[in-house]
Amino acid sequence: MSVSVLSVGGNCGISGIVGLVWMGELETCLALLFRRKGKNILTEKELVFSASMDFRWFTPKEAQRLLELGIRRGLLVKTDGLVKPNFDYKRIDIPATYRPTQSAILDEPEDVSLFARILDAISAASKLKKREIVARINKIQERLGVDIEIAALAMASEVGAKMEDLTVSAKKETLSR
Repeated sequence: MSVSVLSVGGNCGISGIVGLVWMGELETCLALLFRRKGKNILTEKELVFSASMDFRWFTPKEAQRLLELGIRRGLLVKTDGLVKPNFDYKRIDIPATYRPTQSAILDEPEDVSLFARILDAISAASKLKKREIVARINKIQERLGVDIEIAALAMASEVGAKMEDLTVSAKKETLSR
């Protein structure tokens, strides 16, 4: 199974990978927030205030959820009350008319594929664009003749992404085929 990359423009600003792998409105929303603030590091309060009061994207409670979700998914790193993006937010393509929707603060859907979770981990660890990551994974898959998830885990290992929690899932999923 090869994976192709598809970008969907318009007002929603969502980019995805064919096969129902969502690349993340959360990531896009956070990237835009840091760009508009013009800073690489924000206090937790500053991030929440900006998303709710400055930009009027969310209520304060929803903006707090944005912060918590960003940290939980590994897109933000929190140290001593400061948060910084754990991805290259300057390289995210954001349409000029983009405005975050409620889906940015929704929990990850249950049916997000294993491949998508591995891809997100690689992206966070490597600072590479997801298109480049997918291209590299496809090359590894062709070279090794393995399932796409195994090729993704091989690349994750190359870039130093922490994959302990997904390795067991990958083993179960590929052996069940």
